[in-house]
Amino acid sequence: MLIRSADTDGDYQAVGMLIREYVAWCRSRYRDFPGVMDMAFSHQSIEQELAGLATAYGPPAGKTLLAVGDGAVLGCVAYRVLSAGTCEMKRLFVPERFHGRGIGRRLASAIVTEAERDGFTLMRLDTGHLFTEAQRLHRSIGFADCAPYHDYPPELAGILVFMEMMLPRRPALALTRREG
Repeated sequence: MLIRSADTDGDYQAVGMLIREYVAWCRSRYRDFPGVMDMAFSHQSIEQELAGLATAYGPPAGKTLLAVGDGAVLGCVAYRVLSAGTCEMKRLFVPERFHGRGIGRRLASAIVTEAERDGFTLMRLDTGHLFTEAQRLHRSIGFADCAPYHDYPPELAGILVFMEMMLPRRPALALTRREG
């Protein structure tokens, strides 16, 4: 498996297909909460996002990564700039048919590394309260719960978990002079 940047129209078409699959998966997971995912994706302007993925998640507004292998796109993740020094992880998704290979963890770690390289000092994300596996993954790589950083309608705010991580994750190594 290779993780690489999305660079071409074909790459962004593949990301769009994965995001549409993600939307369907979210609706399935939240089937006991009628209409809440429609409200969430409407609030996030998902159709507008899908129409302009390269603009929303490509340079200079962000970065998108793909996991590819076995002749297929196995998953995706992106970040978008929120403000100077702060970005937001978006659309981490690996279809169920590819689960169990560590793809989600590798994608999440890779996008954090890219954000660090690109000079960000804080990464944020939000996820659904039912997505406990995603929450565990995010916490395991260094994210912690935080206060909401977007305005959502009250019906949505109660089903979201907000997280953030200071970057860089690793303390800089102190250079010392060797005494001889």
